[in-house]
Amino acid sequence: MNTSSLAFLLIPFSILTYAGFEPIDDDGLSSISGKGGVTIESDIQATVGRFIYTDEGSIAINDIEIGGANKNTYFGKDWGASSHSGPKLDGSLVTIDVLSDGDLVIAGSVDPKMGGGLIDFGISTGGIELVSKDLATTTRFIESINITGIISKFRTKLDAQTSHIKTEAEFGIDDFDIDISGLNMKVENGFIAASTYFESLEDWGPQGLALQDVTAKVSFDLYADDDGLHIDTQEFKFDMQVGMVSIGDHRVGLVQLDDVNISQSSMLINGHP
Repeated sequence: MNTSSLAFLLIPFSILTYAGFEPIDDDGLSSISGKGGVTIESDIQATVGRFIYTDEGSIAINDIEIGGANKNTYFGKDWGASSHSGPKLDGSLVTIDVLSDGDLVIAGSVDPKMGGGLIDFGISTGGIELVSKDLATTTRFIESINITGIISKFRTKLDAQTSHIKTEAEFGIDDFDIDISGLNMKVENGFIAASTYFESLEDWGPQGLALQDVTAKVSFDLYADDDGLHIDTQEFKFDMQVGMVSIGDHRVGLVQLDDVNISQSSMLINGHP
């Protein structure tokens, strides 16, 4: 795996880390506890003007924004005050702990002061472009991406003995829209939920949905060796719907995927010479 590929994978994580771990002044120390690990409380609204990955040519992602979803209902239901964040990603507590065997554990939870059991998020981009090596040709193949959703669980562990990173999360994407200008195509009003979503929606209606119906569980193991970067997915089951697909001036209609299961799948990422 070459260094440029590794850097490309790590930069998004670096952006989020910088957004969440800013220099702390005296007032900010009141939000940090050192008993049983370190707990960090933060409000995040991060923007990146342009992210560029260069191999021979380049791919550029413009106008990245990471923060709150800035709305009050998800999957047709109000889940409580913690999911009313406005434009900021707030209401989260991140605990960092080193276990007796040297393992590093990072766990996220909802600040009890916020009420509810969910944290909302919003991610958006402007245009995504392909740029030739001589910079003479630029093709914008995606005009914009907009995603909003909720998170109920996040934890990750770096194993001191194996250097494997195990991550578990529970999340739902209640709306995603992608304007694929390069294909004159739009994907609108999409969502990803738990694999019980469609059945529960039919049985109970939107207001009867439970948290486990709208948040899909995902767990995966991340590690590197001489072959490259491995991503082994232990569990990921979900329901998915795209409310509208448009190609040119024509609408294709609604697309549903029920009980998708990609558990026990593996991916290997490596560079080329």
